[in-house]
Amino acid sequence: MKSIQNKLILITLTLVLIPLMISNILGFYFISKDLKEHAQEDQIMIANTIADSVHAFIDKAYVITEHLANDNHIISFEGEAQRKELVGTVQRHPYFELLYIQGTDGMQTARSSGDLGDRSNRWWFIQMMADKKPFVSKSYYSVTGNKPVTSIFLPIYDESQAFVGIIGSDLSLDALQAVVEKHSSEGSYAYIIDGEGVVIAHPDKLQVSELYNYKTYEKTVQVRDSQGNVVRDEKGNEKTEIQPITIPVKLKEITEKVLSGESGIEEYEDLKGESVISAYKSIQLPGQSAPWAVITVEKKAKALGMINAMQQRNLLMAGALALVVILITYFVARSITKPITGLMELMEKASRGDLTIKSSYQSRNELGKLSESFNRMLAGMSGFIREIQHNAVQVSGTSDMLASTTEDTAKSIEEVAKTISEVANGANDQASEAEKGAAAVQSLSAELENMAVHIQGSSQSSNQVYEANQKGLEAIEILEEKSKENNQVAMKVVAVVESLSQKANTIGEIVETITSISEQTNLLALNAAIEAARAGDAGRGFAVVAEEVRKLAENSAQSSNHVKNIIATIQQDIEKAQQTMKDAEIVVGAQNNAVNHTRETFRVIDQGVEGIVAKIEDISQSLQQVMESRSRVMEVIEQVSAVSEETAAAAQEVSAATQQQNAATEQVSALAEEMNEMAKRMEVAIKAFKIS
Repeated sequence: MKSIQNKLILITLTLVLIPLMISNILGFYFISKDLKEHAQEDQIMIANTIADSVHAFIDKAYVITEHLANDNHIISFEGEAQRKELVGTVQRHPYFELLYIQGTDGMQTARSSGDLGDRSNRWWFIQMMADKKPFVSKSYYSVTGNKPVTSIFLPIYDESQAFVGIIGSDLSLDALQAVVEKHSSEGSYAYIIDGEGVVIAHPDKLQVSELYNYKTYEKTVQVRDSQGNVVRDEKGNEKTEIQPITIPVKLKEITEKVLSGESGIEEYEDLKGESVISAYKSIQLPGQSAPWAVITVEKKAKALGMINAMQQRNLLMAGALALVVILITYFVARSITKPITGLMELMEKASRGDLTIKSSYQSRNELGKLSESFNRMLAGMSGFIREIQHNAVQVSGTSDMLASTTEDTAKSIEEVAKTISEVANGANDQASEAEKGAAAVQSLSAELENMAVHIQGSSQSSNQVYEANQKGLEAIEILEEKSKENNQVAMKVVAVVESLSQKANTIGEIVETITSISEQTNLLALNAAIEAARAGDAGRGFAVVAEEVRKLAENSAQSSNHVKNIIATIQQDIEKAQQTMKDAEIVVGAQNNAVNHTRETFRVIDQGVEGIVAKIEDISQSLQQVMESRSRVMEVIEQVSAVSEETAAAAQEVSAATQQQNAATEQVSALAEEMNEMAKRMEVAIKAFKIS
């Protein structure tokens, strides 16, 4: 079972940690983004700075060369004057490796150093003669100077603007190597390539000396023999060979873009699998020259290195904050859930029938009010149970009394039935004797003495019938008294059942009150949850408490409904008992009517018996007259026979009525037993409740 305490801790942690995590994630994202943008801006700035330096360096050399091309000493084509001007320029600007002038025939007229020669077969001379446009040539590596070099070529025009020659300047690129190394460090470097893709400045000088070409993916290396010595040709020049190089695909794309004049920044993985940030800047050179380019490379891990330390610090802070929140939430949740847990335990005991418990929690908040309501509910239920116990005992006692009285009535009815049976038998015997007397009339004269004997026997039988009839009347009176007592007992039972029904209705009303209180509590909890929802995050914990209060109210309502169902069942049983008592009243009424009818029958029998006795006396007194009046005797005998038959019939009717009364009495007894069993079951059910 999920406890409210755990839920509160979970909710609070969620409310604290999720925003904290979101804040860290967003902070990490934005800081990473800012650092990345800053790193990109730095790389772009470095690329621009190096590009500006390269452009300024080449442009300065170009301007100096252009100034020489327009100098009068140069235009005059006086060799010595040209040489002096060239030597002076190299002295003033030592980054010039060599300055030289050649005429339109290709023969050099002056050099800053070295011997003059024919350059008519050089590619740059052929191009200048064809285009007559200035340009910066592709670079090459000077073996003697052990440095990269590039050349600037400009046409020379005389005063009439006639093309008269070509001036060339070989420019040492050591200055560019210094610029590149200045902007390179561990994890970050820059390099410069010429218009052909050849590296002219790089922190790794081997790439410069081996002429790494990022456009053709090749390098030029010295040929060495088995002993590692450099191999030379017949002219003494070092032999070289072309070897392929491997570069990342993205770097190939960058090289193509930057040599086509584009600038920008990219991210890619180098050959070691490390992510790098690379800025590239195209360098436009003066004249009809292919653009050079500068490319910077910085490891992404270096650029974003401070993020890891920041993230670790944030995680430690988040962990410490989470621990503090857990401790605070634990104690707060415990202060809220402890009284709820206590009430749950008390309700569990109450659900098992122990109503002697009492909540000791006191507070002015909703939990305190719930505790007070719980105590009032238990007190009310204890009172109801005591009242039901008292009524159940009374019902049980009354049922026992009714059963005892019914049993006595049944015994009396059995005695009356026996007596009536004897009366019926006597009447049948009398009728039989009357028939015999009628048959013997034919021989009356001969049997006169025998007839006297029979008349005497009839007199005795009549007396016995009379006595039995008197006993029957007495039994009827007793039966009538018992019926009245039975009726009174039944009325008492009805009154008790009515009282029990009223008590049950009272309990039902109280249970309805409890249900109403539970519904109001549920409504209050719902309103509290709504207010907590309006309060936002600050009210979430209170919303959970309100939800638990609502659940407790629903449980109270369910328990009240259960009690109400039990009371409804009791009321149904009471209604059945009331209906049974009404049926018993009808049976008792029928019994009283039967008793009255029997009493009247006995009175008729008594009158008949008295008549029989009188007639027998008349017969005895008129015995002498019988002899003389035979026909009269026959009539008297017939009358006696008829009366006997009527007596027998009446006795049979009384016997049948008595049997019906006995059956009704047995039914009343069974109902009394059933009521007694119901009362006992009620007592057993109530004993499940423990009350003070």
